[in-house]
Amino acid sequence: MTTSEITGVTVRFPRGVYADVRLERQVRHRILIHDGELDDVLSRVEVGAMLRVFKQGRWYLASTTDLSQIDQTLEQLASSEALPAGGIPDVDLLLEPHRARVLAFDNAPIEGVPLADKLALLRRPLPLFDRPSVRTWTARWMDDARLRRFLSSRGADILHDYQEAGFIYRFTLAHQIGAHQAGAQGAETLTESFRRGAHTFSELADASARHEGEMAEHIADCERFVAEAVPIEAGHHPVVLSPEVAGVFAHESFGHKSEADFMLGDPSMLDAWKIGTRVGPDFLSIVDDGHRDGSGYVPWDDEGQPARKTFLVRDGELVGRLHAAPTAAALDEACTGNARAMSFRYEPIVRMTTTYIEPGDLSRDALFAGVEDGYFIQSCKHGSGMSTFTIAPSLAWRIRGGKIAEPVRVAVITGTVFETLGQIDGLSDELEVPFLVGGGCGKFEQWPLTVGFGGPYVRIARMQMA
Repeated sequence: MTTSEITGVTVRFPRGVYADVRLERQVRHRILIHDGELDDVLSRVEVGAMLRVFKQGRWYLASTTDLSQIDQTLEQLASSEALPAGGIPDVDLLLEPHRARVLAFDNAPIEGVPLADKLALLRRPLPLFDRPSVRTWTARWMDDARLRRFLSSRGADILHDYQEAGFIYRFTLAHQIGAHQAGAQGAETLTESFRRGAHTFSELADASARHEGEMAEHIADCERFVAEAVPIEAGHHPVVLSPEVAGVFAHESFGHKSEADFMLGDPSMLDAWKIGTRVGPDFLSIVDDGHRDGSGYVPWDDEGQPARKTFLVRDGELVGRLHAAPTAAALDEACTGNARAMSFRYEPIVRMTTTYIEPGDLSRDALFAGVEDGYFIQSCKHGSGMSTFTIAPSLAWRIRGGKIAEPVRVAVITGTVFETLGQIDGLSDELEVPFLVGGGCGKFEQWPLTVGFGGPYVRIARMQMA
């Protein structure tokens, strides 16, 4: 990646106030194939900066794509009287002035790979869709590379990079239902996806044969599901969540509750989220870690603070939450490296990085053996929640006698976060954190932000299902 566009910038900071500048260069490529036709190819390069001045307890912000105007804009922000004094004093004192250069992907830049090579890799498994059950499909390639430099009036100067590449195949399968099965002619359908991501093109290219085999197996599972799945009986049932679905649960229903900006001005949430509260069994720990490789890798946050491994739950007790400088100052706690912005156009707010449930001590087989009659949730369409949560499963299977059996259709799983955490009664001994591409986390107006989530296989004694 060319670094001179932002490494060559010098900034003259105004006197008497704290100020910082976040410079960014982002390169993006997209390819879309729809039912065999090349539908779209996109290449985009953007360079810009987010400017912040902290004055009398208030933040003054501006973003620009004209880097020559940085000094002038900072002076305008510093001299502004648009906001009354107030807010949280001394927020800026928490922002330690670090100096670092972390270029993890300089030797394998994704933007240097020809689009023809990306297209060829995307097309490789397309013959798998040549089957009667597939009604329509899309194949998407996406890669993003960004270089960020953080400068502050206290002397901070941090340069770091990030890149990801990957593909998503989304397909709709249909299975004809005869009159002897359903009383009338019709068709069951299922829309599913297969995606893989990595930090470099070579990682994906080297694994292409394995990915193709995994995709073929996944399509076969989907064909069986759409042909054989039957609705479940609504009620409370034992459930095993796959690592991916467990990650969705940890992120949506628990991780967002850990973002401290949701607690400011809400005494009831602060009381419910009191540090030291027991929320689960003593073998349950939940972590947010920006150092972990993958789609949530963030070595430095967008206030120039280092990533760290933050325990949110340790041994079943609430022990931490996620902070940017304003929330840390308000709650008299330390910054955790979780001030993040989607791009230079946005201010940093409290966001997760890679959030996951730590593994336990059961083998996968032993975990399933503990369920005589229940359900395995393999994948989900989406999840949401705060104090209560909702998961909409996609592929799901009956568990009989500790073994995965026939496919089942589950409309929704719901519950309260703390009650469900207390119902966890087993964790497998291997951690899986999928590399997420083609989406991300949404909060306020900022979507999609790259994050990671995962876990082991998680066994829950009772979940409400319909």
